[in-house]
Amino acid sequence: MTATTLTLTWDAVSYTEGIDHYEIYRDGASVGTSATASFDDTGLTASTSYMYQVKAIGTDGKESELSQELQVTTTA
Repeated sequence: MTATTLTLTWDAVSYTEGIDHYEIYRDGASVGTSATASFDDTGLTASTSYMYQVKAIGTDGKESELSQELQVTTTA
C-alpha cells in the first residue's frame, strides 16, 4: 500500500457453476471488476480511510452477497 494505491486480495469463492468475475466496491460505489481474487485500486488520497466490499458473479449470472466490510487507511 502507498499513499495513493492499494492492492486488495481475498479468498477465491468456490462455486459449482464457476466464477466469472468479482465486483469491487469502495465506500458503497463500484470501482471495478477482477477475474482473479485480487484488485489494484489507484488514485486514492493519502491519509484517508476507505471501506471495501467484494461480491462474486457466477458464470450463470448469479451474484453472491457482499462481503463483510474492510476498512483501510492509506499512508501519509
